Amino acid sequence: MKSSYLTNLVLLIVVLALLWLSQREQPVSDQTPTISSLSALDVSAIEIAQTNKPMIKLARQHDAWMLTAPFDAQANQTRINLLLSLLSAPIYGHFQPMDQASLDQFGLSKPETTLTFNDQHFYFGGVETLNKRRYVLHKEVIYLLDDNVAPLLRASAGSFVDNRLIAEQNTITQLTISDLSDNEISLSLQDGHWQSSGFQSNTDQLKSVIDSWQMAYAMQVRYLDKQTISTLPAPQIRISLENRAEPLELIMTETAQSLQIVNPALQLQYDFPLALKKQLLPNTDTE
Repeated sequence: MKSSYLTNLVLLIVVLALLWLSQREQPVSDQTPTISSLSALDVSAIEIAQTNKPMIKLARQHDAWMLTAPFDAQANQTRINLLLSLLSAPIYGHFQPMDQASLDQFGLSKPETTLTFNDQHFYFGGVETLNKRRYVLHKEVIYLLDDNVAPLLRASAGSFVDNRLIAEQNTITQLTISDLSDNEISLSLQDGHWQSSGFQSNTDQLKSVIDSWQMAYAMQVRYLDKQTISTLPAPQIRISLENRAEPLELIMTETAQSLQIVNPALQLQYDFPLALKKQLLPNTDTE
């Protein structure tokens, strides 16, 4: 009888142990399924290929992204992040296409847009009608994702250029503006204070002008061909930057709707609201 009691006790302990193990809280994985095992931090090169359009290429250089084709320019980090968000986008469904007819059904037999991260290709197809999500083909599997990236892929190369006229890492030390009569006014940083030459103004007003140039953020950036550049007037604006030997030379023009500032060296035109002109040009009226 004692042996039977011990056996039952052992069995009870085993059952309780198994019950405890089964009811233990399992660690919750924070890994949600994604379209690729590739991390955004691992991406060093991006390519966007569209039918009948020039290839757009972007490359990570140190901590910054650069547009390298069809022309060279500093890239817009916000738009780069949006492209990379594809790698962490939630998946609402995935399946392998059975045949060519399946690819045709989802607009993937001859995809018009391909996004490449390093050496991984993502082919963009059509949009499903119910929730307007996008079909994306990757490694012979079709995924259904929110349609956040595809609209950006149809944009021009200029849309991937940093909208800042002056790169964030650059600091203005001098601004010189000339008019049609070659009269010049100048604002320069001397011993930590802004000084003017060619007109009178107080320090706060001078700093406000410099800040407007330093923070100028274009509504749109366009690439200009050399022929268009050749028809523009000579640069009227020179901006000296800290730790840069050569000044930045710019051309300012305007239309009835917008203010345009052209960097001829980069062949880029930055479009601003016309109202910004008053903030960029110092008031030289004297009493």
